[in-house]
Amino acid sequence: MRILCITDKQYNEEETAIKGIFEKYILQYCEVYSVYFTKEKQAYLQDKKFVFPYSTKHRKFIKTLMQLNFNLLDFDLIIVRNFYPIAKQLLPFHPKILFWETFPHDYRRIYEAKRDKKAIWRKSIEYKIKYYLHAKILEKCAGYITMTPQLQSQFQPQLKIPIHIIPSGIDFENCDLNAIQQNLQNIHTPLKFLYIGTIDKNRQILEIITSISHTKGDFILDIFTPSNNKETQAIAQLSQKDSRIKLYPPLSFTEMLKTIPNYDIGLGIIPNTPLYSVSSPIKAMEYASNGVIPLINDLPEYLRLFDGNTAFFTTLNSNAISNTLTQILSTPPTILKAKKQALFKLAKEKMDYQIIARQTYEFLKSILQRNP
Repeated sequence: MRILCITDKQYNEEETAIKGIFEKYILQYCEVYSVYFTKEKQAYLQDKKFVFPYSTKHRKFIKTLMQLNFNLLDFDLIIVRNFYPIAKQLLPFHPKILFWETFPHDYRRIYEAKRDKKAIWRKSIEYKIKYYLHAKILEKCAGYITMTPQLQSQFQPQLKIPIHIIPSGIDFENCDLNAIQQNLQNIHTPLKFLYIGTIDKNRQILEIITSISHTKGDFILDIFTPSNNKETQAIAQLSQKDSRIKLYPPLSFTEMLKTIPNYDIGLGIIPNTPLYSVSSPIKAMEYASNGVIPLINDLPEYLRLFDGNTAFFTTLNSNAISNTLTQILSTPPTILKAKKQALFKLAKEKMDYQIIARQTYEFLKSILQRNP
């Protein structure tokens, strides 16, 4: 089986599911070529990775592929990740196109319009038009891949094509297993908390950090983010008043994997809104795979994976977060160690990309065996 996996990423951009599944573990079962994008005008092929200009997202994708001496029919299956315009270009010319949707990108605009009470009518109309057009594209696909069951049931309930779930996961070969084993046996004094990721209005991280700051007790909270906005500026001001909280620049992927095992608790609280209730948050998986206990809420994917033996749960309001933090700070080290160890065992059983890759291959094989 030869697969063409058309990503939605720039060349050399890290995306763990693409790297862990389609460029690593699934290769023991089949051959995969990937497509990445660049702002440059010249397309090229290197190590089974096509790099195409971004303009091909809307036109001339097939022509660009042929210029590199390949044809769509050179591939048994074609997977298109998030880019509907590319799927529309390819569908008339290949019987086995699968669409891989990882987030309700179309819905984000109407969600933010309602949140800000701006341009709601216009963006509602735009969303309905896009939804109709994209549904027409999906119904012609051979299969649909998504991140969680909720994303499909909430945003694509009409689908009558085969569906497969690729959740966020972990490539354990990238992890520092020695550092992780040390972390499983160690609880820091004071407790060390960690947040890695985007900070913006949608995620309500400022409110979460503010609630933590209001909590009495001795702890360290280190925040690593690429964001630079009003929320991060407010957190920077907060950190000047509260020495327990520190704001740092983002980490590279390699640095992140070396850094996480040095902490006890990872912040994974995400608003359970229509925008995020369908997500499979990768950071919580990365915390878990390093023995860092996630502090999370009632997101469906969290409830599927974690329980009271492997995580701390709270709700997204100031008093609840503060009370849960107080509970964590008073938890005996022996119980925290037991949580870390149970958590790491869970991560190995449920989040390993090697297992997810095998499951994905079986799904793709079933699609190939179906009649056109």
